[in-house]
Amino acid sequence: MIKHIALFKFDNFETDEEKENYYNRIKDVFEGLDKRVPAIKFLQIGFDELGAESSYDFVVNVVLENLDSLPDYMNHPEHVKAAKVVRERMVDKKAIDYSF
Repeated sequence: MIKHIALFKFDNFETDEEKENYYNRIKDVFEGLDKRVPAIKFLQIGFDELGAESSYDFVVNVVLENLDSLPDYMNHPEHVKAAKVVRERMVDKKAIDYSF
């Protein structure tokens, strides 16, 4: 099994409402993604609650069958659509893919 974890930092929001609306768009586009992308065995997303300077704003935690499944996940049209929403405000990204 492969664990793919991606952390995203977003640019600053003008208002709490703007942040909430954007986060809701992310939730909506990721909702059920594990049902629409066959390569995904497990999907979890989350938003930072601490707000520390070192914190990232959003995380995607995905489990795939094997490393060969990673391109199937990354290039799937539903994932591409979700990634497009995340990239709208992304200023930094970190990722790791490891076997477990």
